Amino acid sequence: MTLETLIIENPADGVALIRLNRPRQYNALNSQLLGELGKVLAEFEQDDAIAAVVITGSDKAFAAGADIVEMLGKSGAEMSAMIDSVTGWRAISEFSKPTICAASGMALGGGFELALQCDVLMAAEGTKFALPEVNLGVIPGAGGTQRIVAALGKSLAMEMVMNARPLLAEEALQRGIVSRVVPAADIENEAIGFAKQLAARASHSVRAGKQCVNKAVLTTLEQGLAFEREAFFPLFDTDDAKRLMDAFVNK
Repeated sequence: MTLETLIIENPADGVALIRLNRPRQYNALNSQLLGELGKVLAEFEQDDAIAAVVITGSDKAFAAGADIVEMLGKSGAEMSAMIDSVTGWRAISEFSKPTICAASGMALGGGFELALQCDVLMAAEGTKFALPEVNLGVIPGAGGTQRIVAALGKSLAMEMVMNARPLLAEEALQRGIVSRVVPAADIENEAIGFAKQLAARASHSVRAGKQCVNKAVLTTLEQGLAFEREAFFPLFDTDDAKRLMDAFVNK
């Protein structure tokens, strides 16, 4: 596959790295980039050699948002048709394998929404997160209003959505948006190292754990508990569970 807006790197050990690559536009998300992202993740879904994926940008920007030039002048119906036609907007959230976002510089608007879809979000020191769509007379339209409430609660989410209130990485860590903050020079290696740890684990349990945690965010406690129960028992029939339990008992 020929890619113009992404760079794919394979650090090995079951991990692939996707680098957003529109440097002049600070990795602003256009239809081409999102289309390529959807196709790449669809390929990775079928590739048994890939167990975890790291998604990153540049030192200056993970992604500065959706590409305003592409949206300029479009009607609501035209925007709906464009978003529906591009699988990349939902490709991360539909991907079954673990995804880690390594954000540096800024993750704004659609860039922040894309980062929030990843299972684990790590940030370089000083990275800025924001949903500034109100400055353009619109709102987040790729899940931002929903995912940010689950992460932050209603009041702070309201500030971010209605008044473009930013979060720097250090506050995002305190609020639970990111799992760790590291020096900018280390963010990529930190994410890859964590992804390699996940790739080395029993894939059935990693994916089941991912599904259950996501279910907790999207449903009621009762529904989540029922889903967890359904995911729990079949794992005892996997070769990994039998092997790892036997090794634990007989170590």
